[in-house]
Parts: sequence; structure tokens; C-alpha cells
Amino acid sequence: MKSVSQHRPMRRRHLALALVVAVLAGCASGPQTPQAPTESLSLGQVSQSPNAYLQLANQNSGEVQQSYLLLAARAYLAQDQRSAAQNLLTSLAPQLPDSGPLQAEYRLLQAHILADQQQRSEALALLKWPANWSLSSAQWRDFFTLQAELQHAEGQHLAEAAARYGLTPYLSAQEQDANADALWLALSRTDEATLKAQQQQATDPVWRGWLELGWLAQHFAVQPSSLLGELARWQQANPSHPAAQRLPMDLERALSVQPYRPHQVAVLLPLSGRVASQARAIQDGLLANLLANQDQREVRFYDTGEMDAVEAYQQARADGAEFIIGPLLKPNLDKVLAQYDGQVPLLALNARDENAPSGNDLYFFSLDPETEASQAAQRIWLEGHKHPLVLASGNAIGKRMAERFVAEWAELSDDPVEIHYFGNQASMRETVQKSMHVDQSQERIKAIKALFGPKTQADFRSRRDVDALYLVANGNEVRLLKPFVDVSLSVFADPLALYGSSRAHQALDSQQSQELDGLELSDMPWLLADNPERAEAEQLWPDRQQALMRLYAMGYDSWSLIDRLAQMRVFTGYRVKGLSGDLAVQPDGELERELGWAKYRRGALKAE
Repeated sequence: MKSVSQHRPMRRRHLALALVVAVLAGCASGPQTPQAPTESLSLGQVSQSPNAYLQLANQNSGEVQQSYLLLAARAYLAQDQRSAAQNLLTSLAPQLPDSGPLQAEYRLLQAHILADQQQRSEALALLKWPANWSLSSAQWRDFFTLQAELQHAEGQHLAEAAARYGLTPYLSAQEQDANADALWLALSRTDEATLKAQQQQATDPVWRGWLELGWLAQHFAVQPSSLLGELARWQQANPSHPAAQRLPMDLERALSVQPYRPHQVAVLLPLSGRVASQARAIQDGLLANLLANQDQREVRFYDTGEMDAVEAYQQARADGAEFIIGPLLKPNLDKVLAQYDGQVPLLALNARDENAPSGNDLYFFSLDPETEASQAAQRIWLEGHKHPLVLASGNAIGKRMAERFVAEWAELSDDPVEIHYFGNQASMRETVQKSMHVDQSQERIKAIKALFGPKTQADFRSRRDVDALYLVANGNEVRLLKPFVDVSLSVFADPLALYGSSRAHQALDSQQSQELDGLELSDMPWLLADNPERAEAEQLWPDRQQALMRLYAMGYDSWSLIDRLAQMRVFTGYRVKGLSGDLAVQPDGELERELGWAKYRRGALKAE
């Protein structure tokens, strides 16, 4: 009993502190007129002002009082007053029970604050509690909604789909359709093998039906007649399933689109001339895929280095080509597109521009570096960094990538990004010191020593408002830049997260790799891990540079895409795992390529 008598005054002090903090926060937020306390006590949603809930809290005690204080915190969040909400939650934390609706409400509100701060993994950790907690419908709705949003931002598509499935019973009929579409999109971005494995483990029949439908759609996407029969079988087995009543729209479109089945394929490449080595790498990749799959299609190559691109295009059509890959070079593509009439499907090996014609059978596949820079900005943002800085080579590619990174970051954050260009290796150290404000610190140290004598001890200080660096440089440049970055960080500064592009990826021995420890870079998935395709290519062309290996992958994937392009265009979320990345087709025919990531750790580059 003694311990109890000591504990209750402590709980009362915490309650009093919570009320004091809440009242002060309410005063700081400006005058408000409390509404009449007419709302019944239900956690998970609010309809009154923070001060109205504080008034109700002041009129009650115990768990009822705690409930109203939690509702006041939720009302603060609804008004974007995060600091007021956080102060109230901090003061409440010691007195709340370890489980049940009050603890759940506390965790939900803390998770919202963490999510706003881009601390998604920490927010998701707070949402792990037993499913048997007795919560209000509003709390469960908030729980599943927040979980789905966080998983979506983390790229955890299957987990997002599961959260959206859990959310379904807490939505109105009008809301359920939009939620089902989002659930389906998340499933569409989950690979076949994972869907099959989860389907075998699922015990809930409706959830198992979603998983099976997702697997069927991907597995039979290039066989519309087979898919139609499989869907009929699935609907018969799941007559009351929500997707049986309302089939996903893109799945309906995929059923009506016939895949390309060309007997003869023409490939337009500059196999002679100044870029012949690049064209040969694409050709090797395409033929390697053809031979590996024992494809019976006929393929004909037309050398746009010897003949005019339009002449090659017209000759291919005259020879009976039913599908065309190429051209590769932008001037040649522009000339061909000026003649393009949509009669023969064409997969151009270059980026689409604003002047390109539209057409349901026209596609664009490129390895443009700007897309890589955009994905780097997204990666850095998703990993929770708020203030990146770009160090870039001053050449044309460096400027294009740096500018695209800044543009993408502007879509994610209101905080601007600085770019610092270096002209050559000799200027790297100076550029790094200037970008980190080390030069300013050293000038201040000189001034201090001039006043107090040369023996005065002082350490330089680097800027503290940067938490990540994106290095747009080739492998040799990055190996010089990183030591300059390391020595430009003061002893008082936290380590910076370092990111690089595929241009920084090169073959290194273990000692050289150790020098890059901590650097994270993007590249084609097949170049970041061991796989049979890479082993075979390196055996056949041991001296081929990484840049040409990427073009080899482009050729390999181009051949794989022929049968899938039509369905990929209409089937939202349908992605193909290629050597060059996870591939999807946008409605305008542009291929979207998602790269892989790897990080140098203890002298080895390991895929993330």
C-alpha cells in the first residue's frame, strides 16, 4: 500500500503538469473561444478546438481527463501546431497505461509527428501493437490510413496493400472504391514470386483473393486469352469478392489489348562510325537474350552509320518488319519520327521530347542521366535527410544532373539546394572547402591569430546545416572528392550521408573500396550483385567498360520488352524486372526505369 500511496500523488502531479502545459500552449496559439462541450468522448477524431478539449479535461479526472488531453493534442495537430501537441504528449506520457485505447491514441499522435518529420521507420515502429486492443473505429481508421501512407512512402508495396485491406471496413461505400484502386496499384507493383508466396500463407479468404488476382494479372498479362479464362475461374471461385463486383479498370483494359507478336524484328543501330562500340554493345545484349531464350523470331540489323536513318527505316518496313527497335542517336530518331505513321510498333532507344508525335504503338527507352538524378533526390528524401548539397562536375552531364536533382528536390521540399561545381581535379579541394564553409572558418581563425598571436589554438568549423552530399562525378573524381569531404568536416560536425550516381561505379580492389566506405550509389541492378547474365557477359567481354555494359543491358531488355509493351502501357503498376532496372511504361509511351542502390561497407559494395 505504501508504494500505491506514493504513486498516486506522482500521477496527479503529471496530470497537473499536462494541464499547465496545455493551457500555456493554448495561450501561445492565440485567443480562442471554446465551444460547448457537447461531443461524446471518442478517441481518434476531433471536431472541436484544442481549448474546448482542455476545458473538458479540466472538468474531469483520471482516464477521462487523459482522453480529453489526448484529443486536445490531436486538435493541435489538426491545426498544424506540432510543438503544442508534442509538449502536451510529452507531459502525458508517464501517466498513460501501457496498452489499450489511451496508449494507442498516444502512439498514433506521436507517429503523425514523426511522419511529418520524415522519420517513417520510427513512426511505423510505434504502430506495432496487438490486434486485440479494443479501439474506436476512428482510431483503427487512423491506424490503417497512416500505416498505408508510411508504407507507400517507403516503397513497401505489399505492406501498403495489406494496410489498405485492413482499412476497408472503416470506410464509407464512396471511399472504398478509391481505397480498392490504391490497394490494387500497390499489389500491381509487388513481384509475382512474393504474391504467390503470400497467397499460399494467407488465411483470410478475401485477402487471399486479392493476392491471387494480383498474381494472375501479372503472370498472364501477355496472354490475354489465357488471362480472360483465369479471371473467369477466379470470379467463379470468389463471387462476393469486391474485385469480382468491380474489376480494376487497368485489368479490364489489359484484357482488351493484344500483345505484340512479331515474326520479324528490325533493329536500327549505328554499327559503324564514331559510336559503333556503343551500338555493338546494344546488339550483343539483344542477341544474348534472343539466344538464351531460343527465340524463333527473325531479327535484321540495319546500320544507320552507313545508310541514312530514314532509308533504313523504310527498308526495314519494305522487308516486312513487324516491330522496329531504334534508332539510337537523337538526330536519327527525329528524322524517323518525322516519317512515322504508326503502322509498325517502334521502340526508340532515346528519350521522348516535347515535339515527339503521339501514338499507341510508339515507345521510348533511354538511359538518360537526369532520371537517375531525380531518383537520387527521392532516395535521399526517403532516407530522412532534409538539407542535401550537390557537388558536381562542371561538364554538361554534371550540370544536367545537378539541375534535375534541384528541380526534383523542389517537388519534395520547400528548402532550396545549393550546387557547387568543380572544374578539374586541382579545384576540387577548394570547391569542397568553399561548399562546407571551411574557407570562412579558416579566415576567422587567421583573424583570431592576428589578434592573439600565432600560437593560439583553434579548430576550424564546417557548416552544420547540411546532412547529405550528392556527388555528381565519375569514379576517379569521387575517389578524390571523398577524402576532401572527410577532412573538411570539423570534429564538432556529424558525419554526412554520401550519395553518388552510376558514373561513380567502377571496378575497384578491396583497398580502393575501403576508401569509399559509406558512399551509397545507384546503378542498374545487374551490375550491383552477382547474377548469371552478368557472369556470362563478363566472360565473353572481360575488357568491356561499365558504360558499355549498361548499353548491353539496354539491348537485352529491349528484346524482353517486345511481348510486354502493349500490356505495360495500359496496366498501371505492371513492372518488368530487367537488367537495366525495374521497368514500367507511362501512358505517353516513355519507359520509366527504377535503379537499384548499393553501399560501400568494409571494402565491398553491397546491394541495399
